[in-house]
Amino acid sequence: MKNKFRNNNSAIKAGDLILTEQPFTFVLSSKEKGSRCDNCLEKGKVLKCSGCQFVHYCGRTCQKDAWPDHKWECVNLKRVSPKVIPDAARMLAKIINKLSRGDGHSYRAFYSGTSFRMWKDLMSHYSDLKADMKRMDHFTSLCGTLHEFLKDLSLPNTVELMGLYGRMIINSFTILDIDMNSIGTGVYLAASILDHSCSPNAVATFDGKTINIRATKDMTYLDWSQIRISYIDLMKTAYERQTELLDNYYFLCQCDRCLDDAQNKMMHAAECLNTDCDNPVSIPWKENCQLVKRLEISEVKSYDSTIQTHSNDDSEVKIGGLVNENVTEDVVRCNECGTKYTEKHVEQFIKTMEFTELHLQNMKEASVAYVDVCKYCLERQEGVLHPLNVLHAQTLDHAFDALIQVQLWQNACMYAEKLLPCFRFYYGDRHPLLGLLHLKYGKILLYKMNLNEALEQFKLAEKILKITHGDKHPLYREQLVPLLRQAMIESNQ
Repeated sequence: MKNKFRNNNSAIKAGDLILTEQPFTFVLSSKEKGSRCDNCLEKGKVLKCSGCQFVHYCGRTCQKDAWPDHKWECVNLKRVSPKVIPDAARMLAKIINKLSRGDGHSYRAFYSGTSFRMWKDLMSHYSDLKADMKRMDHFTSLCGTLHEFLKDLSLPNTVELMGLYGRMIINSFTILDIDMNSIGTGVYLAASILDHSCSPNAVATFDGKTINIRATKDMTYLDWSQIRISYIDLMKTAYERQTELLDNYYFLCQCDRCLDDAQNKMMHAAECLNTDCDNPVSIPWKENCQLVKRLEISEVKSYDSTIQTHSNDDSEVKIGGLVNENVTEDVVRCNECGTKYTEKHVEQFIKTMEFTELHLQNMKEASVAYVDVCKYCLERQEGVLHPLNVLHAQTLDHAFDALIQVQLWQNACMYAEKLLPCFRFYYGDRHPLLGLLHLKYGKILLYKMNLNEALEQFKLAEKILKITHGDKHPLYREQLVPLLRQAMIESNQ
């Protein structure tokens, strides 16, 4: 279980690989059971383990490689069959086994020539967990499952077990496939040193179960205390990002992007009625709608480096944590061109936002996007929501994926064009999801024989994915490069 790291402090260029690591422990998601190998996580033809009949391997090599960790689990999985052990319980069981029977307590994961992380170095947030009823309910449920599953292994006491649980949930990475879909969960000790920022300077990608950390911005030298990745999806308002981070990682992000008023005003903005003006117009659309939470000086805590002080002036009228510059004497107007909004325009905006929010939530709960619903939402949003409004961007994202599923290529192209500026705004110019969007758009254009346009999209994808994934990654080498060559040949370039 070796990891590789940047072994000098020379200047860092965007795209430089600064850490490669194998997981301390990991599990393949149960939804991928039978379609991926439980060891290398590759998708393809797999065969069941003859013992437990639960895990699958792509061949003898992976089966042999996994056996030292699987042999104890194999007996227990067979005994509780046909009951399926939840992923979190299976992961926690693997951690307990590794710490009690293997080298878990002594294993060191180096991120420099002299610096390393061990299991005990991971934060458990024990006191935060005890106060979190939702997490405590989950923990109690896992304890019951573990008592049934691990008959051959003595469980730690409740306090120790909660510490293990806390370290697992706080420090786990979601393992992603080449399309950035979740396929598993892993704990990576060295990579756990990385803090969060909503404007990161590095990115974590995966090649199977191997995590790769690459710089996405130039840096004068490697300083691990300044390397930041994003823990969450960034296509959300600052308040939603802050809430998710607080709920899952127990800190309130106060990074520069979260406190950027110019960007926050865009999140729930209306489009200016003046077609020659692209200024975002803020319209209050629901009670207590917050776009960002700022800490008072008295609230500042020292436990996390991402928290910064910020003073509020109580004399200012705030809506959603922002000064509402567009509302004066109960009249909404654009503060750039002065265009005034009637009560009818305001009511139309409010209803459109409410309608969109409701349907986005329904699609999220259903885990599927509906073409007709997306299309209707987008029709209602036209000329009402600002093109970078977060609900508009999320609707476009759902619509694009849904149209690909039903192979409506022309409409998918139309939405991809509108989605690209949204991805740049929310994810930045060097994010894997933006690179994938260019790649998907290029594939559609190539299929439609729009060769020059396809080539342009593949070149844009190449610039990004070479930085985020590197030129040895299967996504770059096996998918992008052949398509790029095909487009160049067929377009005679």
